[in-house]
Amino acid sequence: MSLVNLAHCCSHLQNASMARLGLTSIPSTNLHHTLMLQLQRSGYVSSVTVGGPTPPPPSSLNPILDPADPECQSDADNESVITQANISSRRLWVGLKYWNNMPVLQKIGLVSKPTRRVWMGFREIEALARGNTSGYVKGLRGVGESMYVTTDRGLLEVRECVEKRTGGMILCRVNGV
Repeated sequence: MSLVNLAHCCSHLQNASMARLGLTSIPSTNLHHTLMLQLQRSGYVSSVTVGGPTPPPPSSLNPILDPADPECQSDADNESVITQANISSRRLWVGLKYWNNMPVLQKIGLVSKPTRRVWMGFREIEALARGNTSGYVKGLRGVGESMYVTTDRGLLEVRECVEKRTGGMILCRVNGV
């Protein structure tokens, strides 16, 4: 897991959101794909589509929540097969959302840095979910604010970590409208 690439991804999404872009692309990695699906489930982005260097057709930009469901897969994914020759050119096409002419994804940034990874247990994550500061990480205080944690059970939102009673590395914080 490269936190440098994730930092570039977060910065790109924030800049694209502030520039009022409807569709943007980021490099396709497992971490980016999982994070984008979590952001889609939380309502920050409208669609996530795996594609090539050119944008997918507008018909394939319908919201996809479960990439394993064959009914939800787009035609663009079924037409192109991932091989060693084209894997480096794969991109994630992310549809951004806006509400009242303001971006839903206001701010996104890393909590864990490449030089300082922040690991927290269940109790510290529970304190963050309640709005209390844990270590140097401030708790969730704003409406529409969320944090994402990578755990042994996958990438989860902080409130899901509290429900499942698990800890992990705090990846990023997202502020919405």
